[in-house]
Amino acid sequence: MDDINVIEVSTIVDSASELGRHVWVRAGSRLTNVQISDDCFIGFRCDLQHASIGKSSMFATGAQCLGTAQSPVRIAENVWLGAKATVAAGVSIGAGAVVAAGALVTADVPPDAIVVGRPARVIARRTVVEDGRPSPEPVLAKVRERARQGLPSMLDRSTQSVARLKSLNPDTLTWDISDDALIDAELRGGASVEIARDCILIGRSNRQGGMSQLGGIELGTGVRLAAGVVIEAAGGVSVGAFSELSEGVTIVASTHDHSFRSLPWEEAPVRIGSRCVIGEGAILVGPLNIGDGAVIKPYSVVIRDVLENTVVHGVVQLMEIQE
Repeated sequence: MDDINVIEVSTIVDSASELGRHVWVRAGSRLTNVQISDDCFIGFRCDLQHASIGKSSMFATGAQCLGTAQSPVRIAENVWLGAKATVAAGVSIGAGAVVAAGALVTADVPPDAIVVGRPARVIARRTVVEDGRPSPEPVLAKVRERARQGLPSMLDRSTQSVARLKSLNPDTLTWDISDDALIDAELRGGASVEIARDCILIGRSNRQGGMSQLGGIELGTGVRLAAGVVIEAAGGVSVGAFSELSEGVTIVASTHDHSFRSLPWEEAPVRIGSRCVIGEGAILVGPLNIGDGAVIKPYSVVIRDVLENTVVHGVVQLMEIQE
């Protein structure tokens, strides 16, 4: 086990890539010819190609830097990339910039700019308290200690057995959980839940070492998670009975206060009602409440509450959908 960096299971780092100190790369990511400076965080299933990344930059789940050998991506220090944000080849992002979830960045971004949309546009400039830069280093010690104790960990696939998961979470005894899922979470809820292959579920309450009393995942009776769903529930996620999360859905129940240079973590719970349908590839970023019977169209980015029995496309579409 690396005492400087943490590289989780199912992650590929090629021989042309270089990592600084205190770098945390979460499960399922791929790094191809990437130079990462100290104190960076790379979330689940990120795809980084031909890129340089400055100190204390943080990438959420599914972020992509799609550089080429001829047109690399350049990320300055202290940059935040939201969930499933994409940076195109040849783009440079200035120090302290914030890229919203789902954004497609096709042009250079100035320092401390906040950009949203596809293509991304500047909507504001950060005014920040200079309280120091973020670093995953304090958390890495806890991650390593869990692994040393043999607790469920994203560093050791052998700790992820379904039998062990069910023994630690009694509410899950009737759940159908794929052996290919990666789960390090506090789980509770109803009966007959289905969790398909390649799902990633994390999040615990502070009663089990998490960051918030709201942390953990509650799945109601008959909830179905299709393949590739990612739920980050440090701030708490609940899904009502008989709701369906389609393939590749991402739910993030935390946020960061961009008014501080250190990007302090904040809980941002996500509550999904009963008999909801969350379309393929959608991103839900808390704090967020989705009413009973709501339908989220595929590839939507949802950051605002959704009323019951409504159909929404979110604030942006990640791709064109044929009706």
